[in-house]
Amino acid sequence: MSASADSTVGHAGHTVQTGRERGQAVPGPDPVCLVTRFTAVDDAAARGLLDELRAIEGSVVAEYGHLTYDVFADQDHPLDLYVIETWAGATDAQRHEDLVLGNGTVQRVMPLLTAPLRTLTLLPVATDSAGATYRPAPVRAQSGSNDKEAEQE
Repeated sequence: MSASADSTVGHAGHTVQTGRERGQAVPGPDPVCLVTRFTAVDDAAARGLLDELRAIEGSVVAEYGHLTYDVFADQDHPLDLYVIETWAGATDAQRHEDLVLGNGTVQRVMPLLTAPLRTLTLLPVATDSAGATYRPAPVRAQSGSNDKEAEQE
């Protein structure tokens, strides 16, 4: 993850597992993308949050089922950071969410944020050559970790 000092927009390090050995995850037929929004209270908090995201990157990319981990800053709102992760399947994504909720990561970053974390779970939508769209069945949502659930609360 790298960002220049004069840039508020940046791709902070696209990481893909390489050199997979037998038994390691590869993209399944239904990969899952998690998009989490972090809104920092100020510039110092945004820098601290970016440091935290850099620090946990190594453990995230080592998790079974991990495919990508990217950090972005919103060009128009530099205090808004987004982590976009891709997992081989719903089970891997759920395992990761459970780990992050249970290992203290969320509690460490909460003082840096103006609002609770907002995570969207995105599933692939395929279209056939005739243009018909197939929608996957919904994935079990975790309480408080989904935008729709947060809006209903």
